[in-house]
Amino acid sequence: MKLRSLYILSIVGLFLVVVIQLGGMMYAYDSYKKEAKRTLDECFRQAFIETVDNQINNLPFPDYTIPFYSYIPKDENRPMDNEVFLGYQQAASFLQDVYQVTIPLDEMERTLEKKLKWKNIDRTVWIDAAEDHSQYSAYRRFKTVVSDTAWLNEKKGEAIEAAIIAPFLPLVKDVFFLFLPTLLLTAFLIYSWAQQMKYIISQRRGIEEQRSAFYALAEKMRLPIGKVRRQIPEQQWEAIETSSRQILDMTEQTLSMAKEEERKRQARKQHSFKVFFIVSLLASCLLMVAWFAYLYRTAARETAYQVNDCFEAAFYDEVMYNRYRHFLSHVTKVGAYKDVSILEETPFAKEQQKFLRGKESEYVINRLFVVHTYNTIDQNYRLRSALIVQQRINQDSVEIPMSSFFLDSVFAGHLSRLGMKSRSGIRQFLRSSDSTVTEVGYASRKYGDYTSQFIPLKEDSTLCVQGVVKNPYRYVATSIWYLLLPLWITFLVMLDCIFGQVKVLRMQHRLEQFQKDFTYAMIHDMKSPLNSILMAAHVLAGGKLADKPEKEEKYRRVMTEESEHLLALSNRVLMLTQLDEGHLELHKEDVSLRPLIDDLVAKISLKAGKRVEFNTVYHRCETVYADAFCLREVLGNLLDNAIKYSCEEVKIDIICESERGVCKIKVCDNGLGISLKDQSRIFNRFERSAAAARSSKGGATGFGLGLNYVQQVMLAHEGRVEVESEEGRFSEFTLYFPVRS
Repeated sequence: MKLRSLYILSIVGLFLVVVIQLGGMMYAYDSYKKEAKRTLDECFRQAFIETVDNQINNLPFPDYTIPFYSYIPKDENRPMDNEVFLGYQQAASFLQDVYQVTIPLDEMERTLEKKLKWKNIDRTVWIDAAEDHSQYSAYRRFKTVVSDTAWLNEKKGEAIEAAIIAPFLPLVKDVFFLFLPTLLLTAFLIYSWAQQMKYIISQRRGIEEQRSAFYALAEKMRLPIGKVRRQIPEQQWEAIETSSRQILDMTEQTLSMAKEEERKRQARKQHSFKVFFIVSLLASCLLMVAWFAYLYRTAARETAYQVNDCFEAAFYDEVMYNRYRHFLSHVTKVGAYKDVSILEETPFAKEQQKFLRGKESEYVINRLFVVHTYNTIDQNYRLRSALIVQQRINQDSVEIPMSSFFLDSVFAGHLSRLGMKSRSGIRQFLRSSDSTVTEVGYASRKYGDYTSQFIPLKEDSTLCVQGVVKNPYRYVATSIWYLLLPLWITFLVMLDCIFGQVKVLRMQHRLEQFQKDFTYAMIHDMKSPLNSILMAAHVLAGGKLADKPEKEEKYRRVMTEESEHLLALSNRVLMLTQLDEGHLELHKEDVSLRPLIDDLVAKISLKAGKRVEFNTVYHRCETVYADAFCLREVLGNLLDNAIKYSCEEVKIDIICESERGVCKIKVCDNGLGISLKDQSRIFNRFERSAAAARSSKGGATGFGLGLNYVQQVMLAHEGRVEVESEEGRFSEFTLYFPVRS
């Protein structure tokens, strides 16, 4: 991975972490606000119905007196709860217009606050005339939760609504233990990544500075070395000695600077990237686990509400469509129906009755009657209605028990419509002892199961019923998949960043070591010929060999060869510089291959130290359009590798051939070969194959620069290099040079 890619990936990873944190906070607030809005609407409706109902019961009429009827246009899509709510809005208008009874809003506020507190929202609520909220500022809309409106008097246009300011304050308490550690973990992740990136950039800068210093040395050496070469025929031994000493001082200075920088780096306390890796990984895992736990808990809480609502709806259906039907059938048979159905009506209700006669097809008609009782169960109207009907059924002489099977079936149907496929059941139990009376379906409570609140089957609350749902973890998890997916994507990006940093750190540690070894080795290679030149110039300048022409000529030849060797080294280093910077200047010409290859073979054979057999073939390719110096270096590298990474007896085939507008030069050997895995990376700088590593144990050394150099030179020639090899048998490198156009 390149440093630039890692830098971009790390920034993206950090950005995603911050975005996820902010997004999580916004989601938490939005979820809580939606839940607060749902709870406020539910509790406001209950408080409105209860307050209006109490005002109806305060009317000076006997029990079961019908003061009036509510009639609402039929709508198949309108839920029954909405019809009940609309009915009580009509009742509020009737109370004001007919009975001059004003709905006490302060009493409704107290009732609403009590219900909200019971729902874990302990905030001040006010009920006031409905307003146009489009004029509110964004900040006010953000912090305020407003309920649906309810008509006090539709004819007069009087409507009310409930509002809560800052419902998120309980959220702070709710998620404090989540956000605090996640913020700390996020801060540490940012610190960890920043430290690692700082170390990576510092390390890369140190490598670049070291390489630049070495390249600068090679550049400074060219001129004095060339001057020394010109001074040898002129026998300016003292000047040569002075120049050589200056060049040697430059090499020593460069080497000393490199060692000093290495000492400083070692002295500086560097944090272990392994520690950062482990801690960052743990922090990332903990962050994801914490957020998953929070999202799951939020979804689980919502699911618990849904389970409870489904059970209340099922209980209402069981009372109204099962037991109440049996009750009506019974009282009809014994002749007691009129005592139930025919209730006393007020004068206003009688007038309504005349008006509504025959309109059952157009309207949903509900009788609103006086019951001078106070229901102590703080629940919604649906449950209250079911409990009132149940009370009337229980008062009958014939016992009509609740059907657990009917309730279980309806309960499962409500759950299924929500997409909850978990097993469910019904249990009847004695509340005083919590002992089970009957169980239907999956009703044995275990850890992780969801249970509804109990509903009394008797007025003394001794016998109760409860719904049980087997742990719906799949439903909870699937309900938040769209939130979990970006979390896991972020987690994978974070892991990729961490592993990418570790990979780059390891690569740069290795690069740094190779760079140091390469610099030291090259300076050593430069110092050796410099010392030879300096020694020879000193001897010749002393005049001790004036009467020994043979020795003088030998020393002169040594100086010439070493200066040429030194100049070749500096030119090679400068070429590496040009390759790094992409500024390699080629001096292309038609180069005759036969003399160049023969000269290389002769020189390599002399210094090989092994038995080497060369076989050269020229097939319609005697010349190649290339830079002569670069071509010599490239072929020299390939031939050196063929000998270095081989057995004691080496066979090398050099094949030159022309094919389809290219000139191919193949170098084939019977050496150690290169594995398929290594073939993809041997052209990378400072990379060596496994075979090279094995051969190094027997004396072969190198820095992994040769093949990278070959590739870079071929690319500069608009050509390419390919390798074909089989481990333990052979290696074949092919150079493709485009034909001169």
